[in-house]
Amino acid sequence: MSFDSTPDERREFILSSLQTKGRLSTTDLSEHFSVSEDTARRDFREMASAGLIKRVHGAALPISPGSLPFQGRYKIAADVKVKLARLAAQLVLRDQVVIIDGGTSNLELARQLPTDLRATIVTNSPLVATATTEHPYLEVILLGGVFDKRSQMTLGARVLDQLRSMNADLCFIGVHGMHEDFGLTTAGYDEVAVKSAMIEAAAEVAAIVTPDKFGTAAAHKIGPLSLVDTVITEGGRKSRSWIEARKLKAIYS
Repeated sequence: MSFDSTPDERREFILSSLQTKGRLSTTDLSEHFSVSEDTARRDFREMASAGLIKRVHGAALPISPGSLPFQGRYKIAADVKVKLARLAAQLVLRDQVVIIDGGTSNLELARQLPTDLRATIVTNSPLVATATTEHPYLEVILLGGVFDKRSQMTLGARVLDQLRSMNADLCFIGVHGMHEDFGLTTAGYDEVAVKSAMIEAAAEVAAIVTPDKFGTAAAHKIGPLSLVDTVITEGGRKSRSWIEARKLKAIYS
């Protein structure tokens, strides 16, 4: 225990604790360094403002890498996303109606669909739609709405109206974080309604999730982990233990 800690020492402790425990309370921080809870809250507030942690009531969580803008996320775990997208593409069957949400993993999924696949793809991502131009047997429905430059997706009331008329077989939902306490999360407020409508419109929901998203949270909650029927992820020990502890169904690479 330190009685004369510096902000940098506390910041290092916070980050290392989140890596190992996944959550740190202001009480834990104040007791470890013998500082006031006001000091602990200020540390959390400053780190959250710097984009280093996700601050919740009385605690800090690891921030999801999915909270970055689209271009910043595109190169994160790029090789892993290709591998997982190939697995996910095997879930899409002939003549199905499949909703593909926006996001970098789902963009890779669109690229990995077999060129002879006959199916209907519904998406709010212009990038996903254009990725299927070499797939002659795919019918692509691009949901129209307000184009959000940050997420590279269409959002808003018109997208929701179109989704309410859909009866899809499968939905690949994009998530920015999966946390045992805060469930499925995403970075954009307006994304929540669209993702919820996609989930509601599909008989089955799958998510491609890179291991760095487990135990992290973004700003806005979509819903509980149970909304996803199947998680497609890497088969490392950390991923398997996280998935199995929460009794989720997974396909591992």
